[in-house]
Amino acid sequence: MATRAASAKPKPGRDDAVPEAGNANVAMPKGPDRFYNRELSWLQFNSRVLDEAENPNHPVLERLRFLSISASNLDEFYMVRVAGLQGLIGADVTKVSDDGLTPEQQVQKINAFVDGLVAKKQKHWATLRSEMKAAGIVLAGANDLTKDEHAWLESHFLERMFPVLTPLNVDPVHPFPFIQNRGLTLCME
Repeated sequence: MATRAASAKPKPGRDDAVPEAGNANVAMPKGPDRFYNRELSWLQFNSRVLDEAENPNHPVLERLRFLSISASNLDEFYMVRVAGLQGLIGADVTKVSDDGLTPEQQVQKINAFVDGLVAKKQKHWATLRSEMKAAGIVLAGANDLTKDEHAWLESHFLERMFPVLTPLNVDPVHPFPFIQNRGLTLCME
């Protein structure tokens, strides 16, 4: 039976809290050390999703999809989970979670983890952009387009997209309309 070498570095996450099978010399953790923070666990999962963005076995657009999923997941994580923790902080709740962290400590650990995650996302994005360009996929800004390309886009918008938009009037007489969370909204003057 193979055992972990004494000099081997434990994996991050719960692996270092669980003794190997058959190793009677390792005591089970007690108290809050028995638990791993659910928010940090979720962030590690999202980091693994992001890791798929650098997997060379996936085609470049599939890797872009993983990057996009990771970014969308992180947005929702902050909108729901971190917002909930911020609400607890705002209500002066100091009760610790099962893993022994207050809401404020959880937010601090989340933000520290996310700093590295965002840097990793930016690195992946730069790599994917260059690989996409090499594959003939070009991301162009408005200033990169020719007059003919601008004209084609305007025509395409007016013929295909504008007819299916729902116009909403915003003025002092009308109440501000409901705009769906994460919905696509176009403001025109």
